Amino acid sequence: MTTSEGNPIDEPRSSAAALSRLAPQRLRRLGRKPIWKGWRFPSFWWLVTAFWLFIALASAVEMSVLQSAALKQALVDGLVRLLPWVFLTPLIVWTASAYTLERSTWKRSLGVHLALCILSLGLVGVCAYLSPPRLPLNSPDVSGTRREKLEPKAMAFVVLRRITFQFPLFWGVVGAAHALRFYERAKTQERRKLELESHLAEARLLALRMQLNPHFLFNTLNSIASLVHDEPAQAEAMIEALSEILRLSLNASARQEVTLREELHFLDRFLFIEQTRFGDRFRVEKEIDPAALGVMVPILILQPLVENAAKHGIESQIGPGWIRIVAAPAGDQLRLEVSDNGRGLTKRPAGPLTEGVGLSNTRARLKELYGGQATLQLRPGLAGGFSTELRIPWRLTPKTSVVSQTELVA
Repeated sequence: MTTSEGNPIDEPRSSAAALSRLAPQRLRRLGRKPIWKGWRFPSFWWLVTAFWLFIALASAVEMSVLQSAALKQALVDGLVRLLPWVFLTPLIVWTASAYTLERSTWKRSLGVHLALCILSLGLVGVCAYLSPPRLPLNSPDVSGTRREKLEPKAMAFVVLRRITFQFPLFWGVVGAAHALRFYERAKTQERRKLELESHLAEARLLALRMQLNPHFLFNTLNSIASLVHDEPAQAEAMIEALSEILRLSLNASARQEVTLREELHFLDRFLFIEQTRFGDRFRVEKEIDPAALGVMVPILILQPLVENAAKHGIESQIGPGWIRIVAAPAGDQLRLEVSDNGRGLTKRPAGPLTEGVGLSNTRARLKELYGGQATLQLRPGLAGGFSTELRIPWRLTPKTSVVSQTELVA
């Protein structure tokens, strides 16, 4: 007898169950355009320009307050000093992305960055020499209306001071570029991990479904073979029903969930085959709440339960039997129950009850899809036989467990 003790489905050890709910959203979020590659786009240039304009304005306000310089002149001075950084920043970001300071390449990369640093500060020095020098702190002329040209030594001192002050700016940009680069790398690795785990969960579910199909086909083909000579018309009808089942199965091969209405339509083909096998001995009763017809259920979830009930509730007894299929809301869950009036257990088993292929695959599929949100219980029926009840989350929209490559790079 294929039975279980009716324990709730355990939380999966891996994150596969949660991925079927969370992976698509996280993968789409992680698949956005990398930040460190954004220097190629106008938005990045606007951001860089706005950043350095802000620095220039802050520097001008500082000069105006601390050195009593004219704000207009101080702003012009700051713009001229920081204008090179508007063009240098994208170059520094690109260099940082191409020559990262990592353990295996840090020597070569450091040399490249030092060379770029020298060139950058040289350009800053030229701009400092060509721009009007800022007023000395103790200059008697603090009105900003007249600025005398400094002596060569004083000019050299001003240029050197500006280069020295802006040296940390270069390495600050390098550090920020590396931080963005490493952040994007970690995000890419997480995206790949989620993608692999999502495909792994999909493969597990597909493998479980493929285990059910041969099991069902084997039983059906045996039944057809037994009818070919004595009841050719019934055998032909069973073959047509089987072909319809295979067609529906192939059409839904890319889906893990269907509506209960679709699942019941699929199940009707299987019930027709079973009724052909057992004739008047087989009766089916359905109690389906109309509100439940649009709820999403795992595809082919009822077929192994009905097959199990037919095998142990109808086939094992001489007289007529029935199978009852119930679908109804149960709080925030959908309750599906398949019961029969078979003989059930004639005596208490000595050891723990075991599960056959159908129930064990059903349990594994529920575990992969819903984790601890689904339960599967098997208990003695009120009218004899057994009752198999499963509960799954009440949801009217399907979940997507595989994200296309277009979504990943969009």
